[in-house]
Amino acid sequence: MKFLCPRHRQMFASLSLKEQNDLWMFWMEYALTFCEARDAEKLIAATGSAFDLACLARADHPDCMHVELTLSAILVCRALRDRGDSAQADHVLFSALESLLPDEPCYGSPSGGCSTDECIGVLLDTSRQPEFFTEYLNWPDLSPASPENRPVRVVH
Repeated sequence: MKFLCPRHRQMFASLSLKEQNDLWMFWMEYALTFCEARDAEKLIAATGSAFDLACLARADHPDCMHVELTLSAILVCRALRDRGDSAQADHVLFSALESLLPDEPCYGSPSGGCSTDECIGVLLDTSRQPEFFTEYLNWPDLSPASPENRPVRVVH
């Protein structure tokens, strides 16, 4: 399942990594707003676009945006499952895992942050996802209800 059309995929693929990260954050800020408003369709569109963008960024920069990819995958999968679309959620999950699988094991990022192996573990173990969200996106849980829980920059 692709959330971005081919034209937008091509356009966003040409952005710098910083611009891609900024756009990812912009979409996730909208995702929080749509989550608070309980607008599932717009939530799926925003988090799906953020997910596709993180996958695009990793194609050119495989050591970057693994946390962003994981965060957006968690949220879009949850929204799809809440809507009753488990097959699409599984497709997103498998796409995320495929993007995160390294050619060789990764034990930590150069900056000492989260490794792709940790991200894979979080995607496969849903009990770890709320804490991952809190740590990296500053959302207290997966269904935030208050405006003061706006996302902040992802910390690596």
